[in-house]
Amino acid sequence: MTLFGAFNEVLTPEVLAKIALYEDEPAEKTTKAVEGLVHTVFGGLLKRTTSEIGVNQLFSQLQKSGYDGSLSTNLNSVLKDATQTHAVITTGNEAISRLLPAMKSSIAGMISSYAGIRNSSAISLLGLTAGVVLDVLGKQVKEKKLDADGLAASLFDQREAFINAVPESLFPQLVEKVGIQQIVAGVAAPAKRTAQVLPPRNPTGPATRPVPPSTVSFEPDLDNDSGGSAGKWLIGALIVAAIGVGGYFVWQNSKNFSTDTSATTEETLPVLGDSAQSDTVARSLAVPVDTVATRPVSTTATSATTATGIGTPTSADATFNTAMTTYLNDPTQPKGRVFGLTSVTFQPASLSMTPTSQGQINELVALLKARPTLQIQLQGYANDAPGPAGGLTNKALSFKRVNAIKQQLVGAGINYLRVDAVGLGTGVKVGELGKQPMKKINVKVITK
Repeated sequence: MTLFGAFNEVLTPEVLAKIALYEDEPAEKTTKAVEGLVHTVFGGLLKRTTSEIGVNQLFSQLQKSGYDGSLSTNLNSVLKDATQTHAVITTGNEAISRLLPAMKSSIAGMISSYAGIRNSSAISLLGLTAGVVLDVLGKQVKEKKLDADGLAASLFDQREAFINAVPESLFPQLVEKVGIQQIVAGVAAPAKRTAQVLPPRNPTGPATRPVPPSTVSFEPDLDNDSGGSAGKWLIGALIVAAIGVGGYFVWQNSKNFSTDTSATTEETLPVLGDSAQSDTVARSLAVPVDTVATRPVSTTATSATTATGIGTPTSADATFNTAMTTYLNDPTQPKGRVFGLTSVTFQPASLSMTPTSQGQINELVALLKARPTLQIQLQGYANDAPGPAGGLTNKALSFKRVNAIKQQLVGAGINYLRVDAVGLGTGVKVGELGKQPMKKINVKVITK
């Protein structure tokens, strides 16, 4: 059973009805909020375990707060007592504040809007849900006798189940709000704690430890005679002088070397163009100045990309390139326009691109290299996944496809921060009639 199966066993309809009554919110909205929070908290904990500090902090929180499965086992009884329920909420919110610092308000705001409940209810439900999620994890730690590294690994074992379980309408917001783009893309991994190696023990005597440099001092020993003090002062002064002289010569040689080689460097190193600078541009949502927005596309970059032989531009590629260039060169056009990568297609129910797809991806690489301030969002839609029975939903497939394109862009030298990848499933909400599910890839301009 996955962790999400365990969560569902704890959060039964009877339990959710009691939670709704406690929060004074409609049962349907409360259920939607709790389910969204389960995924959000789990995604946040996944991100937390990508750092060594986060791995240790999560494991310590489970131990310190006594999360061992007892809460989830007795949740139905706990919810009958308002005092106990409040205690669970308080403890859970305190844990979230430690594990996901500065994220509690933003998560509550997202869930409040998503489920249509009051913000105060969302905060309260966050504490309660966090308590349940942590307790289920604590139970797993206890039963499987996991250490901190084992806990982090077990969380990442659920990554695919997590991606498939998140509701399509919540998925883009959750990924963006919690900042787990690299996790759902399969790029991030659980951190491994660094083992602390102690010095070997002396078999004939006590253990020896090297003296840290900070303990060395040249202060006089007031307990010794004046002759000894003078000797120590003299030794200290000589050492300080030697360090000073050595430092001066190192600095002088470095200065001379820099002066001697500066002319050679200027002559032998090529001037870096826009394509070389693209990966050093910091992510910004500010609209660039007109001089940047009107920079023409480098024909050299385009021809170089085509020369690789990976793909040849088609008429559709040229149309895409022309439309994007015209839009980007017009400073009066606002950011946010969407363009279709009509030539980029995939084999049914797979991540394999058709042979004609590469040319348009090469054109996109050329555009991004020619415009280092350009930031985009790849939006994927899929309608040909085998479904949950086949282990892959349309939402998961749509994300995997746009992420595969993103990895190509990153591999071509584009900074990954300039490219977001969002899988939107079929693009049709549940209950909508008369709309056809989509299967395509779009490019949305975030910053020109």
